[in-house]
Amino acid sequence: MLSSLRGAQRGGAGCKLWIRTFASGKIVAPPMTYISGEEMSWYTMKIIQEAWVTPFIDTSKWEYFDLSCKSRDDTDDKVLHEAVASGARIGAIFKEPTITPSAEQVKQFGLKKARGSPNGAMRRGWNGITISGDTIHI
Repeated sequence: MLSSLRGAQRGGAGCKLWIRTFASGKIVAPPMTYISGEEMSWYTMKIIQEAWVTPFIDTSKWEYFDLSCKSRDDTDDKVLHEAVASGARIGAIFKEPTITPSAEQVKQFGLKKARGSPNGAMRRGWNGITISGDTIHI
């Protein structure tokens, strides 16, 4: 992919901002493990990606994993283990919030069984990285 630098005058005298443009018009994102979550976080990130990411960024190198309760149940947690392995291999991870279903939610979602929090498996697989709220601590 060819790229070029062009100068754009911004601000005061002699202040120039350099902008990198690409032949495809999109910035190519580096490899990343993308872990989608549940409920409103999934819906919100879908809107953000459609409006602000996909039109401008080529995410073809991203590896996507659906860690919704239904997906984890359907794969007997294989998807969790694949996501952890991908994150360990690539070293760049974006994780939407996930839920650990209560006994009531297991019935409500029609799941085979309750599954533990995915965060423990992620901490173990990523050598002690912790996830708290919207921050990942290394």
